[in-house]
Amino acid sequence: MIIESVIKKVLVIFFLVSSCSLGAELLANQNKKTSGQNLISQVVGVAGENVVTSREVQIVNLLEKAQKGSEELKLIDSEDMKFSNEISQVLIEIVVMSEANVFDLSPLKKEEFESESARLQKKLAASSDWKKLQVSSLEFEKFLRRKMVAKKFINLKSDSMKGIISDQEAKDYFEKNRLKFGQVPFTEFKENIKTFLSQQQLEERLTAWFEVIKKKYKVKNYQNEIRSVM
Repeated sequence: MIIESVIKKVLVIFFLVSSCSLGAELLANQNKKTSGQNLISQVVGVAGENVVTSREVQIVNLLEKAQKGSEELKLIDSEDMKFSNEISQVLIEIVVMSEANVFDLSPLKKEEFESESARLQKKLAASSDWKKLQVSSLEFEKFLRRKMVAKKFINLKSDSMKGIISDQEAKDYFEKNRLKFGQVPFTEFKENIKTFLSQQQLEERLTAWFEVIKKKYKVKNYQNEIRSVM
């Protein structure tokens, strides 16, 4: 759970700022109606050769909600600030899976994928918003597999990046922030400080890694870019 909270925090930081006039042009000109529904699908980002649409973002977001057991399986308003974060989530899943393929990460076990697939399909079947998206079986499998592989690889990277915080490092932090701890002795806070510093270190290392793959795959979140010039 600690790793997951760190990863979420880093992902938000990762996609906060960017600027590109091409994004504004594409977002303005690539609007189109999706077949058989009133939803609008538009280009909202790119990662390498992968073009991400708003419809794909909605699908992936509902998959994520279903995985987490949410009862609110609703579409997100594309004008909501949270929608930009969901675009970022899709983009990072794409590039992390690309990296997993480069490193020849062991594929998901068939039973693992089939079990999760059956669980989510049953849950999503009750969502009227999911039905509006008219998700094909190929789309469902593609996006779910990508999501599961990306999470698996991020967890592996996180485990490899975790460092050990020494007692001295914790003591140095305690002394530099003495006012925060009042008159309570260092021994009472030592383990909490070491946990905090370990999380902080992991955040920094994950951020650095995300920056590298962001540049490698030329990631662009067009919604962020448009807002940055408004």
